[in-house]
Order: sequence, then C-alpha cells, then structure tokens
Amino acid sequence: MHDYSFYSAIIGLSSKWRILNVTVDELSGEIELHIRSRKGSRFSCATCGALKLPSRVSKARWLHENQLNIRFFISALIPIIICEHCGEMKADIPWEQSAVLCEEDGHVATHNEVKTEPLQIF
Repeated sequence: MHDYSFYSAIIGLSSKWRILNVTVDELSGEIELHIRSRKGSRFSCATCGALKLPSRVSKARWLHENQLNIRFFISALIPIIICEHCGEMKADIPWEQSAVLCEEDGHVATHNEVKTEPLQIF
C-alpha cells in the first residue's frame, strides 16, 4: 500500500476520497493522480443537503494549478447522486476550485461496475 497523503493534502481530499494510483511521466515530469470515492461514501445534494449514495460515476480529468511548480493531472471517477427532490447531479469535487477541467467523458457507469484497480482512464 502506498502513502499518498502528500498528494491528498495538496488537493484537499476528505475521507470520502482515495488516491488509487500515481503515475509519473519520466520525460515531462508530469504527475497523474487517479482518484475515486471510497465505497459507502455519501454525498450531499448541492440544493437541499440530503446525503445520498452515488448511483453511478462519470470520468473526468483536470490540470491542477499549484504552488509547487509541479504540473499534475487528476483523473477521477466522479460520483453521480440522485436526489428525490432536486434530481440528478455530480458530487462536489474538492479540487475543482484549484484545477482546470481538461476532459470529461459522457459515458457513465454504475458505481458497482467500476473496478478498484489503478485507473488508466485517459
């Protein structure tokens, strides 16, 4: 098991999230973090605050802007929740304020269909 607490602290991950794998491109020095939510984590509806388990996930990739002069990407499986009152929405992403969305995949899998192996999403 690898200790990714350094990266978790940089992007502000809560206990709802985990880093599955970190890859480093030797030539460019770029780092890619592969992240997903922890199984059983509940996410709040952005409108009414109701806590919900994800019904499925979508894939996305961000370029993180940081103060360490290290260029790194975040590839993640983003939980989608369904609130009975407010509808379907993506869970709040802790790193979204400090990162730029690069790619988003329209394909959405159910939360149980996604394996917990290190991701090679993109």
